[in-house]
Amino acid sequence: MAESMSGLYRMLSPAEMEVLGERVFCDDELGLRWQEIESLPGEIALSRINARNETVLRSIAMLEERDETQSDDAERAELHRLEGKLNLVLELLSELVRGGDAAARIYDIRMNARGLCWDVNEPVTPGGLLQLELFALPAWPVPLTLHARITDVDQRRGSWRLCARLEALTPGVRDWLDKLVFRRHRRAVALSRARGG
Repeated sequence: MAESMSGLYRMLSPAEMEVLGERVFCDDELGLRWQEIESLPGEIALSRINARNETVLRSIAMLEERDETQSDDAERAELHRLEGKLNLVLELLSELVRGGDAAARIYDIRMNARGLCWDVNEPVTPGGLLQLELFALPAWPVPLTLHARITDVDQRRGSWRLCARLEALTPGVRDWLDKLVFRRHRRAVALSRARGG
């Protein structure tokens, strides 16, 4: 495993390595909107944002993971699944009530719980702070709201590779984000093996 992981890390550019570190990452096509902001929201607002992010990440986990519990725990697992689905319905309803604005653009994103990198058409200034709306399931209108500091902007052919380190995540959100990344990474590895690659 260590040898295959070191092969993965060789895929990273120096800027990606600085942001993502030697931790599991995933490459995925995700909806993303962002805007530059002057400073992080206040403590109370950040607390609400992190609580909502944790709810969204838990709901995604319930939808993406198969139930592998033993039969004597099946009833409890079913109740947890129903609770998660109800939370998701409430989140979707709240988004509809708010009127949801324009759809997010889909980007090829390389990410983990430390940060993320993606290509942009216009250069941005390193050091700036971004507020991101990341749609971990593009079909859902429910984004994660994240804050990230731009660490590097590298010019490529006709675009710029932007890397940003996540800030102000609670341990709970970071843990659920790690789980999401690990599931996506594991799925990509399984698909690659199935294709013989």
